[in-house]
Amino acid sequence: MASSTSGIQSIERAFSVLLAVATEAGGITDVARRVGLPVSTVARLLSTLEQLQAVVRQDDGVSYRIGPTVSSLAAGNDTTLIGRARPFLAELVEHVGETAGLSVLDGNEVLYLDHVSSENVIQIQDWTGKRTPFHVVSSGLVLLAHSSPKATDKLLVGSLEQFTEHTTVTAKKLRQRLAAIRDAGCAWTIEEFQIGLTSVAAPVFNSKGQPVAAIHCHGPSYRFATAASRKTIETAVIAAARRLSATKLD
Repeated sequence: MASSTSGIQSIERAFSVLLAVATEAGGITDVARRVGLPVSTVARLLSTLEQLQAVVRQDDGVSYRIGPTVSSLAAGNDTTLIGRARPFLAELVEHVGETAGLSVLDGNEVLYLDHVSSENVIQIQDWTGKRTPFHVVSSGLVLLAHSSPKATDKLLVGSLEQFTEHTTVTAKKLRQRLAAIRDAGCAWTIEEFQIGLTSVAAPVFNSKGQPVAAIHCHGPSYRFATAASRKTIETAVIAAARRLSATKLD
């Protein structure tokens, strides 16, 4: 009986660690603080989860995020948002030749749910499980553009961080951008989060017509996007988002 209880406890602890990493990437000490477990216990659990590819280390070699095993499980269930979106992301990558992803607006941040890489030699890192402020990425802007006035007002109160010289940080200018984004059906951000990174996103709506996610495509600014390819890319991203919306998401 004691062994059974211990096994259940281990599963519960592993799940809490996995959930913490899924919510926000972090190092061993940070995750231990969030789940209220000893650092040694979290280190052991993360090591096991890493062996199972349920978590992977980020580029810094210290922080952990959700790994391909968990992403594949989610994608394999076509009743989930991730599962339904995966085929459209793969088709978008094949058509555009750049990385595509799926994200949602969570408070004042964008949470990246999935990522499909292109075959380019120079790759954009996998953002799955990571968060960014809404005002510096195309997904955040396109989702806010289609949100209610109340939700918009809530996020445009207070100061916004200036990430690069191209970041829009005033409420007045953001409102002007949001109106233009609604008309265009997509949003572009050019080096607003990081110098050298350009992104475009389109909104995904549920069966009630509410924005629930965004499909985005991004790449290095030196090749994404050229004046000749910009309209083609916009059309492809908007089409992918509309096709996902047509699956009648709840």
